Amino acid sequence: MVATLKMSQQHDETHRYQEQQQATPQAYMRLVPAPQGAERRMFERKEVHAHIQGKRLDHSIAARREPFLSLATRDLSIGGLSAISQTIIQRGERVSVYFPPQGVHRGWDALGRVIRCEPSGMGYRVAVEFEQMPLAA
Repeated sequence: MVATLKMSQQHDETHRYQEQQQATPQAYMRLVPAPQGAERRMFERKEVHAHIQGKRLDHSIAARREPFLSLATRDLSIGGLSAISQTIIQRGERVSVYFPPQGVHRGWDALGRVIRCEPSGMGYRVAVEFEQMPLAA
């Protein structure tokens, strides 16, 4: 009985410690490795339909020929976005995207890396993972 009680207390302490670790901002910004095909997203996605502008930052010939991108977003989260592009973009390529002002909300920029670019019926389905931004002190 005493051993069961101690194990239960240890489990509760471990569980509380894990919850505290998950609540820190650093924990939210950490990438979690997942098995192939498993869900790896850490942030909730919101369906967003907007046209945004992008710029290819790599020095490849393709990026130099077509440096600007027009993207039709499908969904957005703190960690990245999914969009449709008329231009094929190489996996690993760095891009910057600009979200124009909407109503009273100011526009904003983000830097990211292409993690997927697949042909679709309307162009290319692109997934961009945003780079980590420094946390405010």
